[in-house]
Amino acid sequence: MSTPQDKKPSRDVGTEVIFENDVIRMWNMELQPGEASHYHRHEYDYFYVYITPSRIAVHRIGEPDVVREYQANFVQYNVVGDGIEHSITNVGEARHQQIIVELKRKSASDVSLPPENNDRFG
Repeated sequence: MSTPQDKKPSRDVGTEVIFENDVIRMWNMELQPGEASHYHRHEYDYFYVYITPSRIAVHRIGEPDVVREYQANFVQYNVVGDGIEHSITNVGEARHQQIIVELKRKSASDVSLPPENNDRFG
């Protein structure tokens, strides 16, 4: 999956906003088998929780796709630095659901740290 180079990535990082205030924005992301998210850009540090066990391919322009399996309740925290652009595709056989929480205020995280997670891989 790719995005045209002349089109800006979406800032909608999920399927729908389910809560927002001046501190956080919480998204639901649901993908059916074979369905892909739109190419989007994360501008805020964020974390996500996989509600369902999932097999996901992550696509970034100019990089090979990365496919991983995740258990339900997988959590990862990401520091975005100058921003993260990607899309994901559900390459599994069941519906994928995750909750994404953007931190709308600058976090105190060190941008040199790799993503942190709870190691619930399949």
